[in-house]
Parts: sequence; structure tokens; C-alpha cells
Amino acid sequence: MSDESSSHGAGLKLSLLSGLFLLLLLAFIGFKFKTADDGLESQVRRLIKKEDLLSGMRINLLKSVDIEKGAVMAVTDELSRTLAEQSRQMADAVERDRVELGRIIEQDRLTRETALYGEFNTCWSEMRSLDKQILEYAVENTNLKASALSFNEGGKTLERFERSLADLGRNLPLTVQGGQAQTLAWEALRAGFKVYFLLPPHIAASDPAEMDRIEKEIRLHEESVKESLKELEIVVPEANRPALREAAAAYADFQAVTAEVIRLSRLNTNVKSFELSLGRKRKVAAQCEEILTGLQEAVRSRKFEATK
Repeated sequence: MSDESSSHGAGLKLSLLSGLFLLLLLAFIGFKFKTADDGLESQVRRLIKKEDLLSGMRINLLKSVDIEKGAVMAVTDELSRTLAEQSRQMADAVERDRVELGRIIEQDRLTRETALYGEFNTCWSEMRSLDKQILEYAVENTNLKASALSFNEGGKTLERFERSLADLGRNLPLTVQGGQAQTLAWEALRAGFKVYFLLPPHIAASDPAEMDRIEKEIRLHEESVKESLKELEIVVPEANRPALREAAAAYADFQAVTAEVIRLSRLNTNVKSFELSLGRKRKVAAQCEEILTGLQEAVRSRKFEATK
């Protein structure tokens, strides 16, 4: 009886141990499967997040480029500043997503994605540098300001010069000296208008050598005006001297406007921003967008593998 009880007890203990072992085995297997499922779920979440970030980066990059072109083409300081700020905001959004994307790519450590991300960082750095330069130029608007100054103040002062010379010639005596004065007044006016007509080409020029050439021509015409006015002082009768003094004052004001137009034109910010925007910036932006497309394709192919 004692042997039977002992044998029964041993069998029960063995059954309990076997059952416990089976439970532990099942729990271990369940844990492994759960860990694998959690790992797969986490991987899929990261893939989806990368896809979302890349889509947002591409959209905001293209928006930034488009708005920046508007800032370059804007005809007022206010509009240029508004569009420049909007372009910067779009670029800042790309930058925020770029940083977050980098953290995820660093976690996954996938060779292809890491390489493309590095290429984009290099391209993006150059693009941001170009953006800074272009938008700074765009909001200065020196060529537009030079053009407006030439057209408005320049035109008004030259009209004053013309009216004064007309007043001078209207009351000249019919003598040899009177005829000389008429000729000198005409030469002064013609040279003044030649200066005025040379300002738009200077404003539009992008080559410093071309600007030098135009300025040299302007100086020659200015000297011609001065020489004519100086000779008029000799031949003009006393009664006509008030008109001559007014002509000299009007031309001095026109010269001051001309000097400021040339200074603004030399800064050339509208021309520079336009050339950078349609030149180097366009190529770099296309390169950055192409890299993002390649990175997005790499992520999508990985996403397909993870969800099969």
C-alpha cells in the first residue's frame, strides 16, 4: 500500500512538472511571437512616418521655391518682404521634418536610406544658403528703386531743366550772341536727355564692365552740359541770367538724382536675385527634389516588404 501511494505521488508530481513546463514553454513562445509582432508593428509605424515626412518635405520644398520666385518678381518692398517671409516659413517646415526624418533613419540604419539622406543634407544646405542670399537681395529691390527714382524725380528735374532753358531762349535778342545762346541751350538740353536715356540700360545691366562703359558715356554728356552752361554765362544778357541760374540749379538736382540712380543700380539686387533664382537655385532645387523622390521610393519599397 505504501509502495502504491509513493508511486502515485511520484506520478502526480511528474504530471504537475510536465504541465508547468508546458505552460512555461507556451508562455515563452507567446512572448517571442508578441515581441516579433511588436517589432514588426514598430517598423511599420516608422515606415509610415517616414513616408508622411517625405511627402510633406517635397510639398513644402516646392512651395518655398514657388513663393521665393514671387518675392523676386514682386514690384513693391512690402510684397517682396511678405513673400520672402512665407518662403522662409515653408523652408523651415522642410527643416523640421528633415531633422525628425534623420532620427528615424538613424534608428533603422538602412544603407540606402542613410546614403540618400546624407545626399539630401548636402543639397539642402546649399539650397538654404542660396535662399538666404536670394531673399536678402529680393527685399532690397535696388533696381526697382533706381528705376522709380529715374522715372519720377529724374524726369521732373529734367523737365525743370528743359523749361528753364526754354525760358532762357524765349527772350534772347536777335543777335549773333543770341544765336550762340540758342545753340548752347539746345546742346545742353540734348546732352541732358542723353544722360537720362542711358539710365535704364544701366539699371538693367548685370555686367560691371557694361556699367562702367555706360557711366563713362554719362560723364561725357554731363561734361557737355557743364561746358554749355559755362559758355552760356558768357553770351547770355543780364536779363536772361535768372533763367540760366534756374537751369543750372535744375541740372544740379538732376545730377544728384543720376548719382543716386547709379548707386542703387550698382547694388543690382533685383538682377542678382533673378539670375540666382533662375540659375543655380533652380538646378539645386531640382536636385534636392530628385533626391527626396529617390528616398521616398526606397522607403516605399521597404514598406512593401514589411507589410507583405
